[in-house]
Amino acid sequence: MAAAFCNVVRRVEELGDLAQAHIQQLSEAAGEDDHFLIRASAALEKLKLLCGEEKECSNPSNLLELYTQAILDMTYFEENKLVDEDFPEDSSSQKVKELISFLSEPEILVKENNMHPKHCNLLGDELLEWWPLSHFPLWLSQTSLLSLGPLPLP
Repeated sequence: MAAAFCNVVRRVEELGDLAQAHIQQLSEAAGEDDHFLIRASAALEKLKLLCGEEKECSNPSNLLELYTQAILDMTYFEENKLVDEDFPEDSSSQKVKELISFLSEPEILVKENNMHPKHCNLLGDELLEWWPLSHFPLWLSQTSLLSLGPLPLP
């Protein structure tokens, strides 16, 4: 089990770095401060600090929760942008695929490490409602992704 937790810590750290780079690109392209991007970036900064601590002391539950919250905030920003642009034909399909990929990462990580969120308390109540991501009816329509809405602010 310790090996699985070390793998989770390492992988969440890698995914967090990728997400932080993506958020930086989104912020630069937006040209303005967005509440959801700021919140996502703050969660990823906290994640980076926790991952920088001694690996044995890092709690995979907390790391995965922070990463998942950041991804949900980041993708909510991108979903709103797609709506504002009326789902441009030339790019919306690819963008929705990218969003699904980001949203799927926490679930993939849990499955790869034989964890189950209900049994190991990986996610808080607010994030657990989104589980499992693979059951989202995203394929029903482009706007179904947006019907999920943001998580309530703490």
